[in-house]
Amino acid sequence: MRIFLTILILIFSFQSWTIADDKIEDFEIQGISVGDSLLDHFTLKNIDKALENASYYKNKKFVEIFLETEKIDFENLEKLQVAIEPNDKNYIIEKILLSRNFNNEIEKCKIFKKRFIKDNSDFLINAERIDQDTVASVDKTGNSYRYISSFILPTGGFFNFVCTDYGKEMYEQHGWYDSFTVSIGSQKILKFFLNDQ
Repeated sequence: MRIFLTILILIFSFQSWTIADDKIEDFEIQGISVGDSLLDHFTLKNIDKALENASYYKNKKFVEIFLETEKIDFENLEKLQVAIEPNDKNYIIEKILLSRNFNNEIEKCKIFKKRFIKDNSDFLINAERIDQDTVASVDKTGNSYRYISSFILPTGGFFNFVCTDYGKEMYEQHGWYDSFTVSIGSQKILKFFLNDQ
């Protein structure tokens, strides 16, 4: 049985779920699960268009793309991103991410993140929590920071809750605002993050 993680339900119904026997593939965001083929949710034309403006991970092991979707059913989350392996012709989803802009209000983002986790951490009771504040590697000036809370599932995979404080250079170059993101990812991409980054 799939646990529907259409974030709105998870966040605002305050249900307590445990993940002792659940796998990352059992959770959904916007009806999409890690391990699904993108082709089950989007046309090849949509995917190819998204790949034109893709962000590649180190050594091009994974590629992250923005996808157009129906209105996201969660309080002001605006963007859907997924990560796949670039040469995978089945387009298997390794990570799903939703984001919300905080328009240079990083302190509000931190408060939102703290409340978000407090209100919804019951279903992550068996996960290992790791909190870290780090310089955002995407900003070569060193003026951008990430405030990360990761939950590593005992069955493999992860949930991340992140506030990113972009420096003015990132705004000027890319138009990137401070943001909150929630993501779920596979064990495969978690190993990449832990070992190859």
